[in-house]
Amino acid sequence: MIDVLPVRTPTVPPATHTNCYRFGRVVIDPASPYPDEQERLASWAEGVDTILLTHHHLDHVGGVADLVARTGAKVYAHTDARVAFPVDVRLEDGDVIDTGATTGAARLRCLHTPGHADGHLCFLDEQTGDIVAGDMVAGFGTIVLIEPEGHLATYLGSLSRLLPLAGRLLPAHGPVLESGPAVLRQYIAHRHARTEQIAAALAGGPRDPMGIAAIVYAGVPGVHLGLAAVQVRTHLTWLIERGRVVARPGGTFTLVE
Repeated sequence: MIDVLPVRTPTVPPATHTNCYRFGRVVIDPASPYPDEQERLASWAEGVDTILLTHHHLDHVGGVADLVARTGAKVYAHTDARVAFPVDVRLEDGDVIDTGATTGAARLRCLHTPGHADGHLCFLDEQTGDIVAGDMVAGFGTIVLIEPEGHLATYLGSLSRLLPLAGRLLPAHGPVLESGPAVLRQYIAHRHARTEQIAAALAGGPRDPMGIAAIVYAGVPGVHLGLAAVQVRTHLTWLIERGRVVARPGGTFTLVE
């Protein structure tokens, strides 16, 4: 049984909540900046002494300072995580956290998985293979990559790293993903397919990211073209790094002949 508390956060739609996970004395991502949600968190997290952070985005750390003030818990985050509050312990890839749990998840191994955020960590339950995945995957929708810390090649490398380790994936947004390897393969395939769609959109001549997004995301219900254009930009960077696309004056891009 996974101990999870979804709390309301200022996150990216379609998500409205961030999942906070608890293992023994450890809570991961006490996320909400809202006082009513912080009250719920404090009651649920009674007795914790350690706060682990998957990464530094607001919808994952908004309740940290409040929970520290209430419990005195120490904050653990990756060396590259950038937060406005004190971090007691800076984590590195491979570090192991003793959670004090008596059933399951007694030890969580830190996996450095950048690509969505600098210093992003996943936490592997060494006993079951469950992975607290942060924003590597989502229970619904996809993951937003925003440059410069959002980097497609790095993100794909992190997904591939998780592939041989994963049992279930415990995402920050949405329900548990029971078949972790299948989800990771789907995420990797989706990103490569999107890259090829973007390259195809440039076959008709130079376009800017907004123009590409209008083509690639045509017919996708509820799409926000501005956010889609941000995603297009990360795929363009991938194509530029591989010599398939070049940037042109005026913010447009074209295929290499």
